[in-house]
Amino acid sequence: MPGPGKNFTDARFDMCRETLKAAEAGEIEIVTSAFTLAEVCKRAPDPTSPAINLPAFFDQSYILLVPVDKAIGQRAQNLQLAGLFGVKPPDAVHLASALVHSVPVLHSFDTDLLDLDMRLTLDDGNQLKICRPTHEKPTPGLLEKMRDG
Repeated sequence: MPGPGKNFTDARFDMCRETLKAAEAGEIEIVTSAFTLAEVCKRAPDPTSPAINLPAFFDQSYILLVPVDKAIGQRAQNLQLAGLFGVKPPDAVHLASALVHSVPVLHSFDTDLLDLDMRLTLDDGNQLKICRPTHEKPTPGLLEKMRDG
């Protein structure tokens, strides 16, 4: 629950801030779909929020921005055709990005996505962990693995 004087968005930002601090310290890497650029277009109420200059934020060395290509589009379409309850096209793109690039942990606040925890298989054969940001840290070294192919 958010503390006094904080709204739910503030609480979410605080949860994400812990992940960001770990990435800045070199403990983890963040992988996100290029589709995120189109999704995040509101002004952030917190001037320290990375959303103030989102394109520059994605230029950080600890962030891997994966493209939305044909493979991602087809996987997203297949997820929706499979009848996964509550999966909208943007969510399907993020799920497909994680599955195709074998990203072991996907952070979300969306209960429909959280309900899919350990129900989807990554291209490397492992199950996709879907949780809130502070409940599981991404795997260290993922960025190098993805860059090396």
